[in-house]
Amino acid sequence: MITRTFVMLSYQDYMNPLFHSVSPRAILALSILTVGTAASLRAAPNVPVYTNTFGDAVTGDNQFRGSDGKLHYDVDAGADKYQFEMYERPTTQTFSYVDGRYATTGDYWGNLDIVQAKSGFDNTYYYGQIDMFGLTKIDSGGGISQEGLVYQYGIRLSTDPDGRNGFLFIVDDPAHKNNPTQWNGDKSFGFKDSDGDVGGAAQVKGNGGPTGLSVTKEDNPEEQHNLNGYDQVIISDGKLEGSGQNVLFTRINPSDASIVEFAIDYKALGLTQADLAALGYLDFESNKGLQDNQNYFWNDKYTKSEAGSPNGGPGGLSEFGTQGTGNIYELDTIRGFTVIPEVGALLPLATMLGLLGSSRRPWRRKSAA
Repeated sequence: MITRTFVMLSYQDYMNPLFHSVSPRAILALSILTVGTAASLRAAPNVPVYTNTFGDAVTGDNQFRGSDGKLHYDVDAGADKYQFEMYERPTTQTFSYVDGRYATTGDYWGNLDIVQAKSGFDNTYYYGQIDMFGLTKIDSGGGISQEGLVYQYGIRLSTDPDGRNGFLFIVDDPAHKNNPTQWNGDKSFGFKDSDGDVGGAAQVKGNGGPTGLSVTKEDNPEEQHNLNGYDQVIISDGKLEGSGQNVLFTRINPSDASIVEFAIDYKALGLTQADLAALGYLDFESNKGLQDNQNYFWNDKYTKSEAGSPNGGPGGLSEFGTQGTGNIYELDTIRGFTVIPEVGALLPLATMLGLLGSSRRPWRRKSAA
């Protein structure tokens, strides 16, 4: 009876002098039990630490009722940049000119429209937050569907500026995960780019030519050559493959149902605080599940005409001659940066534009719906 009582006690109780009366074999068994469960029963995060905030353009602010009596949305100038893998497309595919504005002719999703993102870390976890405009889908007739955060939300990060050899963390349908406002690994997954072809496969598996974050399939068709993106599954339902260790926790913020949060045990993935303090690539996204983890980046998978655009162009069409967005739609992304380089530092054009875009976008109101 005494032995059974001891086995059910905590590890701290194990250190109590009372244990001196237990046999060495019982103590050894308890030690093995403690060590064996510690890896999988890692304590969930408490209060996240956020030190960086990144603002985004918000399509929901641009709602207008056209002369046709329907609701439409257009996209802020400069918010969607196919060349630099930055998208503002929380809408259906078809756009047209409505009362002089290149705007949607169909549905809009506030629960895919990112308002801002945050990041930070402590001694155990890297934290990420994605703040959505609302929880609803709105059709062109004004009909509102209360959906919640039912789509896919994710974070991509890498120490490489082109995203190579990095990680993708997602939570699928967080509104319907187990205990959605509590930290847990349900519906949460992690992937790794094990062969470095995220950012383009041209020089990794292809025939060479230009490659990188700002090089697209339009610029170099070899960017898609045998592209497999984040090809290695490393986390399933929050647990590290092979060890069963809990390393990825997600939740919907208890105080705001339009915010999804991530906590990642970065040391278990081989990352350090120095890596997190100076990430070369950081991206937050929401999408309706259109993107397979093996098909990153979108601009390496699709040409301009395949991708389409929400930016207006001549002839009543988009800047790429399409009727709005093509294969890239119902998603939003926001690029983040953890450090600002010194003035005068030589940076890629894509990086400079991203920095300017992040710093200049103002805080926007949230949807009342």
